[in-house]
Amino acid sequence: MLKSLPDKLGSGLHGAIPPRRYWAYYTWQEIDAIGKRDPNATAVINVGAVEQHGPHLPLITDTLVGMDMLGAALARLPDDVMVLALPPTNFGKSTEHTTFPGTLTWSGETLRMVLRDLAMSVARSGFGKLVLLGSHGGNVGTLDDVFRDLRIETDIRIFKIFLGAIGQVPGLVAPEEAAIAMHSGDSETSMVRHLAPELVHMDRAEGYVFDPTPEIGYSFKGSDVVEAWVASDLSKSGAIGNPHRSSAAKGQQMCEAKASRLATLLEAVYRSPRREIRVAPRDA
Repeated sequence: MLKSLPDKLGSGLHGAIPPRRYWAYYTWQEIDAIGKRDPNATAVINVGAVEQHGPHLPLITDTLVGMDMLGAALARLPDDVMVLALPPTNFGKSTEHTTFPGTLTWSGETLRMVLRDLAMSVARSGFGKLVLLGSHGGNVGTLDDVFRDLRIETDIRIFKIFLGAIGQVPGLVAPEEAAIAMHSGDSETSMVRHLAPELVHMDRAEGYVFDPTPEIGYSFKGSDVVEAWVASDLSKSGAIGNPHRSSAAKGQQMCEAKASRLATLLEAVYRSPRREIRVAPRDA
């Protein structure tokens, strides 16, 4: 069962995570007991980043949004759903932003090794499931590459969720913005304006846009051909998209939708049994 802790503690290390769902506030005996008692016990880690987000958003944007959404999702879970949040990685693979000062990055290999060591630690602790929650687009490729290896090496069930892909609100972002914006544009700026307005400098905002082509795109924009890019290819300020379309009101809607969907997904992961397989019928 969850540890009994007040909602507010003297320590603020848990950030937006409800204290009783923060792994690091448990003792080793408590973690051991959970792992032995509950075969579905689930750990979730936010794999974020510290990187440039244009002249108007803080370097910690991806981790900030990821942890706030994770905390809001965990707060919605019923008490019988044993999901605990690990401390976040904070750093990620942000090599596409290294031409901008302030970016702190791991190589893809370092991120893989960190996730491997953490997954092995979770497995040794008796938890049967681990969720990799990505809140930085630049980590997606590494997570895709490593999460099956983690399944093989740990023999626990490994899941991945990309925060940017869930809880979309139809019609909230203009189609021409959605087609190209991938960094510090309308959506991301709106969410930070809602979550931490004191960290946003709209008077400094300067986004860059480009004309998309139907066949060739960038990253996760859905084109059949994807071209490698670095931030300086697409923006002189580091912001790709139009932050001037953003608002805190839109950010609130986005965050609500993402937190709600994430809570649903985390509960589904916790409750999911191992798949039962059977021989296909010969007369199909």
